[in-house]
Amino acid sequence: MIEVASGTHEGVVEAGGVAVLSFLTQEAGASDLCKLVAAIALVHLACTRADLAADDTCLSLLLSRLDQPEEGGWRRDSINALLRLATSSSACAEQWHRVGGVAALQALARETAEEGVERQAERCDEALASLGVRRVRRRTAA
Repeated sequence: MIEVASGTHEGVVEAGGVAVLSFLTQEAGASDLCKLVAAIALVHLACTRADLAADDTCLSLLLSRLDQPEEGGWRRDSINALLRLATSSSACAEQWHRVGGVAALQALARETAEEGVERQAERCDEALASLGVRRVRRRTAA
């Protein structure tokens, strides 16, 4: 609901939803899926509210999905959330470097370019540029 209904963001924030979502990303008893959904919701909030930022736990949870096989669209959703966050005004390059996000985006850019998914590779390059990182050099087909 947070992703598709940006009009709900203010209400979620005012009702203390950010604290609840942050708690869920770190709760030992929460399932991996629950943690992931909470992290994606936090990213969508952070992308629309300059006063909010995704914490290291949230960013790390999403980055961990990059090494997982596609399952129910969660890898794709994680990639989209990461790319959106990296290009948002709340993105912090220092944080992305600290949690390994820059290296992960560079690897994703190379992977998607090699697979011929040009639009996603371009989005990765845009995200990296937003974080102050040079464009990833890709091999071109001969």
